[in-house]
Amino acid sequence: MLLTVNPMLVTGKRFMTQRSLVTALDKHADLLVVTAGDYDFARGLVHAYRRIRGGRFDEVGMVAPEADLWIVYSDGYYLDHQSLGFARRRDFFNAQVDFHQAQLDAGRVGRVINDPVVEARTLKSWLASVDATAHRIIPTRVFSSMDEVYDFQKDEGAIVAKPDWGGAGVGAHRLLNERDVRRFAQALADAQDTHLSEYCFQPYQPGDEKRLWFVGGRFVAGRKSRGRKTPWAGNADDYDVYPYDSASVEGFIADLEASQRLCRLSGLDVGSIDFIGERINEINGCGTVFTEYKNWQCIVDARPALVKYFVDLLQTL
Repeated sequence: MLLTVNPMLVTGKRFMTQRSLVTALDKHADLLVVTAGDYDFARGLVHAYRRIRGGRFDEVGMVAPEADLWIVYSDGYYLDHQSLGFARRRDFFNAQVDFHQAQLDAGRVGRVINDPVVEARTLKSWLASVDATAHRIIPTRVFSSMDEVYDFQKDEGAIVAKPDWGGAGVGAHRLLNERDVRRFAQALADAQDTHLSEYCFQPYQPGDEKRLWFVGGRFVAGRKSRGRKTPWAGNADDYDVYPYDSASVEGFIADLEASQRLCRLSGLDVGSIDFIGERINEINGCGTVFTEYKNWQCIVDARPALVKYFVDLLQTL
């Protein structure tokens, strides 16, 4: 089997979810660890490693991707797309999706998780195609001109601009007024390699953040946080994180049902559905961190369910 990971994992970074997968799956399969960003799209090769004693990695080199199962657990949104030969970040994402699909179509790989089509639905722009009211989603918009952004901010008041493909809040902006929109437009112009089409926009939604993790399309764990650090503010004085997985907690059952509906609609196998307040704001695919910490204390650890799912899946191949 193949497992795509953050390239820094093989250099010693912890990345606890990815490392847990490597450690467990290496015991149950002939595992090759592949590093994101090290695909040779022209020749159809990937850069592979094997786990060796002590949790270290031994380089295998460039190999053809052939496996019964390929888990793509890092898509490289954090990498420099230009250094990899792509004018736009979205071009890099599309190249990876097409590459994975090509291996499936050619029969070289039996199954990819998440399926390439499904992983493409974790882009924030997919939410713009979904009925926001029916699925309790924060209305999500994509625009082709800055004039539309100005109009949206004027109509909604505070809005948030988020990279269509991204994570950890990197590149997100809260736009409170026309001056903020103007600064955002200038930042895009100065960047040169980032286009308006690579952003999505939502009305700013205050409230607690909730994450519900899914494995095999089934809910396995949840957490709720209040006052978490954002791209525009640090942790609030009342910052707190706690498990969110009990019917006795107000609102949980309704949130679970909404997340399950969106999970089914997207076809999500592994990932999470995120809420702000009472509405869904994001869907995340493979690469989602399956732990939650506060001040170095583990509040929720959903990795056992993730590992078990993949180990059980291997037995069926």
